[in-house]
Amino acid sequence: MKRPSYFLLIMVFISLTGYAQKHDTTDALQRTLKHLETFQQKHPQERVYLQTDRAYYEAGDDIWFKAYVTVSQFNLLSAISKIMYVELLNDQQEVVQSRRLPVISGLSMGDFKLPETLVEGQYHIRAYTNWMRNFDEGLFFHQAITVNNKNSGGIISRSNFIYKNTTEKDKQVYGTVQLLDFKGRMILNRQVAFELKNNGKTIAKQQVATDELGRLRFQFPYESRKKDQPDLLILHIDHGNQGTIVKNIPVIIRPDKRSIHLQAEAGTLLAGIQNRVGVQVIRNFIDEKQEVQGQLESNGQVITKFKSDAAGLGSFDFIPESDKAYSVLVYFADGDTIRMPLPDVQTEGFHLAVNNLMEQGIVAQLTASQSHIKNQQIACIIQSQGMVFYAAKQSMSKPAITFNIPKKDLPSGILEVALLDEQMDLIGSRKIFILNPRDTLILQARPNQTSYGTREKITLEIKGLMPDTTDIGAFSASVVNIDKIPQIPKADKNIFSTLWLQANTYNTFDQPPINIVHQNKQTQQQIDVLMLTQSINRSFWKNVKEGKFPEIAYTPEKELRISGIVTNKQDEPVANAKVTIASFKPTATVLDTVTDSAGRFNFDKLLFYDQTDFLVQARDAKGKKNVKVKLDEVPSQAISQEDREGEVKVTAKEGASNQNSEKSLDEVQQYGFSGKSIVLEEVEVNAKKENPAKHSSNLNGPGNADQVISGDELYFNGCPTLDICLQGRLVGVRFVNGIPYSTRSMNRPMQIILDGMYMDASALNIINPFDVASVEVLRTVGNTAIYGMWGSNGVLVITTRRGDQPRRFGPELYAPGLTTFSPQGFYEIRNFESPDYEAAADTTGSDRRTTVYWQPGIVVQKEHPASISFYTADEPGIYRIEIEGLDVNGRLGKSTSYIRVEKK
Repeated sequence: MKRPSYFLLIMVFISLTGYAQKHDTTDALQRTLKHLETFQQKHPQERVYLQTDRAYYEAGDDIWFKAYVTVSQFNLLSAISKIMYVELLNDQQEVVQSRRLPVISGLSMGDFKLPETLVEGQYHIRAYTNWMRNFDEGLFFHQAITVNNKNSGGIISRSNFIYKNTTEKDKQVYGTVQLLDFKGRMILNRQVAFELKNNGKTIAKQQVATDELGRLRFQFPYESRKKDQPDLLILHIDHGNQGTIVKNIPVIIRPDKRSIHLQAEAGTLLAGIQNRVGVQVIRNFIDEKQEVQGQLESNGQVITKFKSDAAGLGSFDFIPESDKAYSVLVYFADGDTIRMPLPDVQTEGFHLAVNNLMEQGIVAQLTASQSHIKNQQIACIIQSQGMVFYAAKQSMSKPAITFNIPKKDLPSGILEVALLDEQMDLIGSRKIFILNPRDTLILQARPNQTSYGTREKITLEIKGLMPDTTDIGAFSASVVNIDKIPQIPKADKNIFSTLWLQANTYNTFDQPPINIVHQNKQTQQQIDVLMLTQSINRSFWKNVKEGKFPEIAYTPEKELRISGIVTNKQDEPVANAKVTIASFKPTATVLDTVTDSAGRFNFDKLLFYDQTDFLVQARDAKGKKNVKVKLDEVPSQAISQEDREGEVKVTAKEGASNQNSEKSLDEVQQYGFSGKSIVLEEVEVNAKKENPAKHSSNLNGPGNADQVISGDELYFNGCPTLDICLQGRLVGVRFVNGIPYSTRSMNRPMQIILDGMYMDASALNIINPFDVASVEVLRTVGNTAIYGMWGSNGVLVITTRRGDQPRRFGPELYAPGLTTFSPQGFYEIRNFESPDYEAAADTTGSDRRTTVYWQPGIVVQKEHPASISFYTADEPGIYRIEIEGLDVNGRLGKSTSYIRVEKK
């Protein structure tokens, strides 16, 4: 399928449309179109979509994902970036795991290993390229996932803390924690003792009981200083015969953001004609009902009433009067109200109304007040990211003119309808959503039979029903036993909603769950209201008129490289200096180069993986070492503080999943962890004085330990590995062959926790002391009890340096011309392991896979269907087979099918 040349078609169309057209107006429009084309060429916008194997996980699970990096409204696989970033964020908006991945022909893949003791709650996956950082972070890929902890004692908690102004000067924090059992039932009238802590110190404690909805409610004054604000809530829950369950919940206080977003169509209200206003409800916390009722008022008089739907979307129409002010009063389900004013009513000007609900075309009607009927030329442009798909003009010789725009040649996704006057100033703008059937692939996945038993082989044939092309398509497939996971509304995203809707929507609040592919009249109206509420970017059109474009701060990454500058003691560039880099893991590598006239050096086309340390040495042209090396480092991507809360809903389905968790936990306790990598949530605390352990994952609170050693102390030892640095420095700890043992228990080594990851005790000999910010020693019962069986032999909590913890003593001060560098390398991608029961010698172990199969590398052609095979697990249920992807023309495809597996 060949994409049309829109720019050429538009130039011909402009020359044939309109009437009484002025030469200078035509020149102005063509100049604007040329500026848009230049913008699109210089600022192409990449988009990212990740298909994950599912949206609900348990501690110890793997998250598998396939990445699609596309560009332009047509979602062609991008050749701009060759590197991308995928990050796992916790509920405190902190990065707990990060992957730097190669992008090959717009495709990539990877995984996260969730730790066995990961704190249950809501997490987010964020994905982007370095080039995408030039644009709004709201355009990054964001996916909410839910994690349940196997060691939660059968109790699930959901928490929310917000602060509100009770008076002009007083702010109060209102906290809610809801407790549910593994089957999603609310735990009623349960006695709970709670402690509120700050930096490990108890500041409040009380005995309470859950209410009729299983909730615990808290209220305490909001403190502007973080050091005075509670940061941890500890619950001691009476759990009958199982004793007391202890749950640690970070206190993450957010402002009261419950509000409504109002948007007059095209941005203005014009007196004397019918105007439309869109309404979108912005929620405060998970599970809050979004439906609201409201009314439009003026001088205490109700003009009209409206209500939103379950997605929080609504609209109303009215005819404003020039001498009146209007406001909207909204009633929430719990009785709260919000009043918001509407924009001032304009007595003179224009009003744009767009009808996008017709099947074949779009109608854009521009109405003008009497003073603006001047026979001037009005231009209508439909564009996205500078790519223009329609342009025409008409003379404003009557009160209303209409542009009738056919849909058949418009691409799927969000487009902007913009009307401009003769000077190319924006009159009005409106977003629309287009669904063009030609942009959708029809995928078919047929199993070789209709029903299966446990541990039985399944073969699927996958083909694309693409009668007009034989182009190649890239796809990924996940097979999940959905009887083991809850059905979480709104948490799942798909390739259509991401690349056609969210990836081009700048509003940072959550979009509602709308089926954009299989539309009916209701979903069409929902999408239309969502488009109505999108803000207007007037500055964009001002810059287009002037031919001004934003500066590029981040260039596309094509390869891994190490670069920098060599200077003398006076910070002057040193030309012709010899620079050598060396790494010794996994094999010894030594490279050298010479600086240019500006003292710059560059090692490009490198290939290295995570945990690779480089030694960088520089000497001037005479071989002297009295020079300094400054390396280029790309700053890490900041995290928006906008709360991107996910949708955690516990249903009866969750019971099966959590019962399975209890079985898994029994095996973990009997045989040990299924993996070594463990990540715990971190709680950031600002102490009264600088705390070297302020980013520690210590569950007692950063710095609350029997002994704390700062990384700066370790540096002076000059030891190559951390185990050597620590020997003889830790009270009550003995090292045997580099392994730490608490003198209280010499039978088993201490547990090592590195940045929240549970690691084998032998890992100390691979940790670079120069990267360590702090080491906390936990030996006494008071400090180890919170870790349960993992703390029975003592714990060493090791925290590496962050961006706000610069090294006090850099190596260049002690070794001129020498520095170390540990850049983020590529992540070594793992393969999904699927058992082969025909070939396996030992099939006696239990097989309780939730993700039964994952395959990110499927290639489909019309004449060459793909085939995949896998074995079912030991547990019967309904298996969901999801296949997603796109072809080389950017057409998107998704297939969902189900098979039943029964116990043999």
